[in-house]
Amino acid sequence: MKTMNKLFEKTSCKMYTLSLPKRILTSLSDNRAYPNICLKASNSSRHFNNFRRNKVYNEILEHVPEQQGGEYLDIIKNDADIFSKMDAFKENDKYGNPRTFYYPSVGKISPTTLRYIKVLADLKALFGTIDNLNIVEIGAGYGGQCRIINSCFKSNSYCLIDIKHALMLAKRFLDHYIIDSHLIYKTMNELQEKEYDLLISNYAFTELPRPIQDIYLKKCILCSKMGYITYNEITPPEFKSYKKEELINIIPNSEIRDEIPLTHSNNCIIVWGVNS
Repeated sequence: MKTMNKLFEKTSCKMYTLSLPKRILTSLSDNRAYPNICLKASNSSRHFNNFRRNKVYNEILEHVPEQQGGEYLDIIKNDADIFSKMDAFKENDKYGNPRTFYYPSVGKISPTTLRYIKVLADLKALFGTIDNLNIVEIGAGYGGQCRIINSCFKSNSYCLIDIKHALMLAKRFLDHYIIDSHLIYKTMNELQEKEYDLLISNYAFTELPRPIQDIYLKKCILCSKMGYITYNEITPPEFKSYKKEELINIIPNSEIRDEIPLTHSNNCIIVWGVNS
């Protein structure tokens, strides 16, 4: 496996500039329209009250279909402890006016919220308790995953990484809840190389161009004791995003798990630091 020095000796700041075409997207969500919606929702009550139904916003987030939500719910039910906290999880849907559907045994809830809960159930099964961990999430969106995790466990700190305007919206959303954790909001350039207990990324990391992925690998992924990355392959060829086989060779002791339910061909979960 490549050492840290070999992995990054060819990716200096100068190389990042030279390897990217002029005004390349920094991610699939860097489409100008999405950041603008985040900015409006973070500054305006009118936009905040309905941002989870905005068509532009739904191209990036809050687009899990009703049926898929039911599949997530079936998995959640296998963990009695997690399932017993559904009323607390449903508090996620109090803000932003998400599309909710009625599911037997739980009532109305957003399918996206069910996906966040299913990820929490995965984390608990893979790593055990999340209490007192220092967590970092790449692509934190409006903070939905953060709030779900911290409504069940008490993390020591939770660092949300995203573009500036998304972080502004996440802060507004999370400020509506009592979260007993030290919340940290960082853009890519504000992030410093630091060791974390657990890294999470729901699709976001694998939707980045390779030079940006290299930054995150160095600053937080390779510094994290445990990790959970939902992997997909939807980036354009010019992004040259890492394939799962490459990531397995780069991230020590990582392995591929099936994504259940499978939401897109070639999707999988990349994990490391799993409890034996």
